[in-house]
Amino acid sequence: MFRNFFHALAFLSILPLNPKGVLEPAEMGRFPAYYPLAGLVLGLFSVLFALIFNHLFPAIIMAVLLTTLQIVLTRGFHLDALADTADAVLSHKSVEKKLEILKDCHMGTFGVAAIVLSVILKIALIASLAFSVSQDNALLVGVIPFSPLLLYPIWGRLTASVVATQSYCAREGDGLGYNMIFYSGQKEFYAALFVSLIISLFFGLVAFLCAIFAALLGLILCFVWRKALGGATGDILGASLEIGEMTTLLFFALFAF
Repeated sequence: MFRNFFHALAFLSILPLNPKGVLEPAEMGRFPAYYPLAGLVLGLFSVLFALIFNHLFPAIIMAVLLTTLQIVLTRGFHLDALADTADAVLSHKSVEKKLEILKDCHMGTFGVAAIVLSVILKIALIASLAFSVSQDNALLVGVIPFSPLLLYPIWGRLTASVVATQSYCAREGDGLGYNMIFYSGQKEFYAALFVSLIISLFFGLVAFLCAIFAALLGLILCFVWRKALGGATGDILGASLEIGEMTTLLFFALFAF
């Protein structure tokens, strides 16, 4: 269990864990079960930095710094996946051509726009939710300061877990993305869902609803990716994670003010 978790966390971040041993392809299918726990670790980094720098900078600067921190911690490859997915899905070409675009390392107009909009939206939401929530709604949206910073990486990774465990593989292969999709299933789905719901429940009803929303979003995205590409790939998992983070923060914001 811990071996697979550390491998998953090492894959999803730049943390110098250096887990020992080489995983078999089937073991990589366990990774989606640990996505939300990896999100918890990354969220803790944001909370720690927020607590340290909260009184040094205005809310908008803190939001920029914390968004940058998450990009650095994840090597930015989820944003890269979002860009590739946007270029492919919005190209209005055949499924085969879209899959070729998905593998292309070059970035198009849709990809650039997707990254810019994602980063701007996260900065705006974090600045509003983590530093400007009204006191009247404090108990409703969370029992500790900066709870959105802790929780949104969990919710985004729950969305990716749902896509990984409930999707078909868009193409054959033996890469990590293929293995996580092909070898994962209901056991990993329920593990990721359970962990996300339990953690969120500690932060109030709205946080719990956000976790449910993240799971439902994942199911919707499974349908979208299947219609557009025939299934999911590693890039699709990264794009689903980014979409999950953005949309759950938006959902959270509906109740925060």
